[in-house]
Amino acid sequence: MKKLCLAVAALLLAGCQTPQGPVAPPPVAAPSAPQAQPHAAPAPVQSAGPLTRAGVETYMDAQEADLRSYLRGQGVLVARRGNGLAVTVAADRLFDKSNVSSWGNAFLQSVAQVLAHYDHTLIEVNGYSNASGNDQRDLELSRNRAKTIADGLSRNGVASSRITVNGFGATNLRIAKASDPRNRRIEIRIAPNPSK
Repeated sequence: MKKLCLAVAALLLAGCQTPQGPVAPPPVAAPSAPQAQPHAAPAPVQSAGPLTRAGVETYMDAQEADLRSYLRGQGVLVARRGNGLAVTVAADRLFDKSNVSSWGNAFLQSVAQVLAHYDHTLIEVNGYSNASGNDQRDLELSRNRAKTIADGLSRNGVASSRITVNGFGATNLRIAKASDPRNRRIEIRIAPNPSK
């Protein structure tokens, strides 16, 4: 009984503390468990608050931690580059041929939840392909896939004014063999956009 009282008291005291830095958005289902209604209107997400130059590192630390938490165990790479973030995912996981897969829809919902919360960032969606066709076709395919992902983020609550789209075709290969399917990927780059 004494241990139970101590645990309850610790929880009550923890709830009284003022959080430091941005407050994390409410959790959403992990991409391994797609939502039943992928086209339902997204629930409003509370902003992490204003971003000043002095607070950039803390803001991006919190966003990185949330992305890693939401995407843990999904085979998605979250990398930190200075105060920028890059989320890289294989196109074969995101798409069933030309349509977004059910896993891809759940991924978009999770990532959009975090991006909508940390609303003082700019987002660049970059598409890459392998060298499976001619250069023009690869470029067009990578751009179309990047646009599809950007549109999915917008549908899930991320302001489209924050998003830019690029298709790079079979450039910047991750695997030396240009035709390797592992070169097909989407990279979502996130950069801080402080107001002062």
